[in-house]
Amino acid sequence: MTKEAEGAYSLKELNQLTLSERVTKAHPGNLHLWWNRSPIGSSARLLQETIGNKAGNTATQGITAVDPFSGSGCLTLAALQSDLPVMAGDLNAVAAAITKAVSEVPARFKDTSPVSPEAEVKFYSGYQGLAEDIRHYGGWVRGELNKRLSGCYPNTGEGKAYAWIWTRTSPCPNPACGCRMPLATSYVLSRLKGRELHVQPVAKDSHVDFVSLPGAPKEASDGNKIGKQGAQFRCPQCGTITKDAYIKQAGQTGELGLQLMAVCVASENGKKYVTPDGAQLAAATVVTPQELPAGDLPDNTRWFSPPLFGMKSYTDLYTPRQLLLMTTLCDLVVEVQEKCRNDALAAGFADDGVSLSGGGVGAEAYSQAIVLYLSFVVGKLANYQSTICTWDNRTGNLRAAFTRQAIPMTWTFAEGNPFSSVTGNYDAMLSDVVTAVENLRINNSATVVKADARNFPYPPNSMLFTELPYYDNVGYADLSDYFYIWLRRCMKNILQGYFDGIVSSKEELSSIAEHYGGDKQLAVDSYEAGLRIFFRQFHAFATTAVPSIVFFEFGKRPEQWEEIMDAIISAGFQVKEILPIRTELPKENYETFRAAIVFRPREENSTQTLRRTFVGELKRELPEILDERFRADMYEYDRHAIGIGCGLSLFSTYEQVLNADGSTMLVHDALQLIWAEVTDYLQSYDSDRKHEEDGYNGREY
Repeated sequence: MTKEAEGAYSLKELNQLTLSERVTKAHPGNLHLWWNRSPIGSSARLLQETIGNKAGNTATQGITAVDPFSGSGCLTLAALQSDLPVMAGDLNAVAAAITKAVSEVPARFKDTSPVSPEAEVKFYSGYQGLAEDIRHYGGWVRGELNKRLSGCYPNTGEGKAYAWIWTRTSPCPNPACGCRMPLATSYVLSRLKGRELHVQPVAKDSHVDFVSLPGAPKEASDGNKIGKQGAQFRCPQCGTITKDAYIKQAGQTGELGLQLMAVCVASENGKKYVTPDGAQLAAATVVTPQELPAGDLPDNTRWFSPPLFGMKSYTDLYTPRQLLLMTTLCDLVVEVQEKCRNDALAAGFADDGVSLSGGGVGAEAYSQAIVLYLSFVVGKLANYQSTICTWDNRTGNLRAAFTRQAIPMTWTFAEGNPFSSVTGNYDAMLSDVVTAVENLRINNSATVVKADARNFPYPPNSMLFTELPYYDNVGYADLSDYFYIWLRRCMKNILQGYFDGIVSSKEELSSIAEHYGGDKQLAVDSYEAGLRIFFRQFHAFATTAVPSIVFFEFGKRPEQWEEIMDAIISAGFQVKEILPIRTELPKENYETFRAAIVFRPREENSTQTLRRTFVGELKRELPEILDERFRADMYEYDRHAIGIGCGLSLFSTYEQVLNADGSTMLVHDALQLIWAEVTDYLQSYDSDRKHEEDGYNGREY
């Protein structure tokens, strides 16, 4: 039986590497937003140390690293750095498309010169040529977009319009007033030192205008919202305060409106704010396009509050001008394919008619690849072009729609000019995609599929290298639909089978109660049953040559951790290590951390044992294992988790551990025993170190 620790890892170095990773412009994660990205550098290092992937090592031959919860593709990229064949995928079409774009598609066109007739004639290496064509055809899209929509973004007499700052409105609940009142969380336009500015509502004859005034508002509140919770606002004409239920009812009956408070102008002397004139109002009130993407916002008030106020579909989150922008942009991106295909043929690409989904490398596939990357420009722009984007009056810029993992209701919001230099403008989004592709560092290609992890097409001799979804921590399927509706419009015919549904599949592995009719227990039971299916199915394809690694969050709910351990062990695996690979430093009052669970198939000749035998081994062998294990460089606060992993390695060596009454010992009970032994060991360990510091070199137990 294998009872020793899997290996000695440089945990402190791995954690430092994780904490130092940032999503810069050149980072693959900057291709498109995804939530809870896995770190690349430390993950690659951990994988290499785990499998011993060194020159001349034959242990990894014939092994495929598999990432069935690929998300943003970061672990897939980490696996590719280890020169293993990699198969990845996700049930979520947005995630699978992102992973495909960073790990599979670019490798087909490595060292390819750009096909654009305007490209500079020079040597292109890596993904420079692909990036150059994304820049070129993205520039063509921008030019055509400007031609079609320039009238919708007129300049002001003071200069180029940079952004428009809006507030939602509602009829005053006082029937004697009749005012259409603003619902403004803030009247402040600028908090920049020396340039403080706000608007003041002036009500007259049931109409409210806004007057710009220097300085901060005299009132304690920035706007006319009352309190932080609920939709309560004070009417500027009669002083009536709305009730939350009243505003919700107004939203449900279509009585909420919009009013433009100010226009931010980019001038030679910095940003200025002007009162909207007739031309600005007319430009903003365009006719809503007829062919809009479908897709309803979820009935989940934890993360999505707009439906409470009558905003039922994702397209309800946009102004008419923003909808015109997004639909026109999507249609132009689709038009790029034919233009790029003709240029690719002229540049000598094969006219083989094989699509990108079919594994093609000719003109058809290359032109579809350009559409794929430009679709992410559309997605990134959507993050800055909806009524969920608020105005940061401290910096004079837009905030993205996703500043957290939710879509909240916004009352005061900002609409950026996509042709200006405002944060999230078209040129910046295109540059992000170009730079992310240009700086990819992969030498071989992953195979990426859209598939359910519970029924994944594993190749023989697979090793898992993936990050498990954390119960209901993030609603990936619901959140991603914000982007899905636009990406589908661009990509439906590019990635076959990815975007067939109106919205993304809600069959994801999660414990989101809203996916189960609000039944929290059913959601948890379904998630945990799905995990067991996942590990059992993988066991039939798992390699015995090297261990697998899955990441999971260790937190304040130990029953979740126990369930993960039990799912792995009961599927026929031996847990070898638990390695804290933190994405943030420990917090005094909330101790949760990301951990790598290292495991491999239990040996075929494993047997049963009795509880008393296991307890004896635990007391006898665990201290020796920990003596060796703790020689590695690690943080002291990680020792307990590492010790638990070593104890589980002893426990999961056996097919079963039997209690005195013949019942099978539960993982919960084993963890209790292991926890006590590790705690006792650490107390002795710390005492010994204190003695050593005092000049005593003995060892006592």
